[in-house]
Amino acid sequence: MGSALSSWSLATKSIARKPLRACLLGALVAVSAAVLFASFLLAVSLRNGIAGMRERIGADLMIVPEGYERSLEGVLLSGEPNYFYMDKGIEDTVRGVEGVAAVTSQFYLSSLSESCCDFPVQIIGFDVDSDFLIKPWVQKYSGEEGSVFAGSNVSVENGYVSFFSKRHRVVAKLAKSGSGMDNAIFADGATVRAIFQDAKEKGFSFFSDGNVDSLASAIFVRLADGAKADTAAMKIRQAVDGIQIVRQDKFIRTLAESTASFSAFLAAMSVLFLLVTVLSLALVFSLSLYERRREFSIMRVLGADKAKIRSLVLYEALVFGISGSLCGISFSALVLLPFNILISRKISMPFCMPGIGMLVLLALAAFVIVTASCILSASYAALRISKLELYAEAK
Repeated sequence: MGSALSSWSLATKSIARKPLRACLLGALVAVSAAVLFASFLLAVSLRNGIAGMRERIGADLMIVPEGYERSLEGVLLSGEPNYFYMDKGIEDTVRGVEGVAAVTSQFYLSSLSESCCDFPVQIIGFDVDSDFLIKPWVQKYSGEEGSVFAGSNVSVENGYVSFFSKRHRVVAKLAKSGSGMDNAIFADGATVRAIFQDAKEKGFSFFSDGNVDSLASAIFVRLADGAKADTAAMKIRQAVDGIQIVRQDKFIRTLAESTASFSAFLAAMSVLFLLVTVLSLALVFSLSLYERRREFSIMRVLGADKAKIRSLVLYEALVFGISGSLCGISFSALVLLPFNILISRKISMPFCMPGIGMLVLLALAAFVIVTASCILSASYAALRISKLELYAEAK
């Protein structure tokens, strides 16, 4: 233990003698650690988001007015407030199509001004009687008049949210899914009509007349066991004009491909930064051997063997690895964790941060990889010390 402490002390003092070089190398290691941890965290969050999206959608087919597929994706992926409507009677027509097991519709309410609300959210009206998307995620639906469900990212104060100066009790807050549903408010038809009326009284207008009984924004279809999505979609198109059908499996597959490409880019960036860090440190340690020949020779005269000198070089690399990794990972966490909701909206992909246990594992993995890389970068220089004739330099 005493030898280790002595080597550590000598390493820190040696690094401190050249503060500029130490700062530059430390910054390089920190950037590498920050990028590596960020890539780990983002990749896991995207994977969690895809899983959450797949579970939360709960429908095999999604029907929207023709030309509004992208708008639906915006609602599902980022919770971006949007509006588009079609005749709710389509729901009954779809229900009669062969292979369809269940049908429900949703009504999207979007205001002309965000100043009406305490926060900009998508208000989603759902059919209490036919719903199979929202209620399964709530332990008990009370049916209380004026009550709402809130997505996990929606700020709730003392169990209430406010729209147009009217408070609505939040009877349940949905678990985080990583989808746009985390940024939405869910209400039954009566509550949506009440919100619409409150808005009119305050002088705010909407893009619809708030008639949830005759209009629907999206219709969600669950197929019977054994029914094929392509066949059911074809039959629905034959029965209804002016609609666009989105298959859940294709939608999720496209998202998975997009997130895979993004994750591959992050991995490539991490490898690049790590490679630059290793090569830079290896070059610096190799060049410093010639600068420090006299220093090492004096240490040999004073009784230090070559193993001790080699350990000094490796300990210097360890100092850079530990300090740089801690700084980089901490900085990355301070940027990503508080702003994860903003990040999820900007990248327009399913995004769900992992729990504290996984965060610790990811940070530990990044720390070990970067620190080990630093030690590896100094290994060549440490081995070369054995080939140098150091006693002559001390004369």
